[in-house]
Amino acid sequence: MSTSFDRLIDGMIEALRSHVLPRSGDEFVRGQIFSTIFALNGLKLTADWKAGPLLDQVRVQDAALAEVERLAATMKHPPIPALPRTEAAAADAAAVEALRDDGDRILGELLFWASSEDARTADPAVASEIERLLRRSICEQLKVELAMTPKSMLHQIATGEEGA
Repeated sequence: MSTSFDRLIDGMIEALRSHVLPRSGDEFVRGQIFSTIFALNGLKLTADWKAGPLLDQVRVQDAALAEVERLAATMKHPPIPALPRTEAAAADAAAVEALRDDGDRILGELLFWASSEDARTADPAVASEIERLLRRSICEQLKVELAMTPKSMLHQIATGEEGA
């Protein structure tokens, strides 16, 4: 279903680019067409039934949680759920999104804990390593998020020109 949806959106974008844009001389209309193309690209990248990028984010979270659990084995830390968390929810995008959001909450709690005085007193080296690990994990999740974000078309929208 996702492949045909992507092809449908790609077809609409191609039709706008190759048939509608060349016949439009009005700059306002051209800007509106580029806005529509931008919206279609966004829809294609973030359609509800596309759980793949969300699963990627949950996997990044699970890897970080497993590593925190390993590093902080002897320390008192916030609870870490059983891993992997994706088995039951892999087919349902809404459930995967809820897992991702819960993972963000858990990672935030762990980051807050790792940077706290309690963790620094217990084992400063491990607390620092966990903090670095969690910050890298957040960056990895952002990379996945950015891959789902349509590229900016501000120049095209503002000017009605396809270049730049």
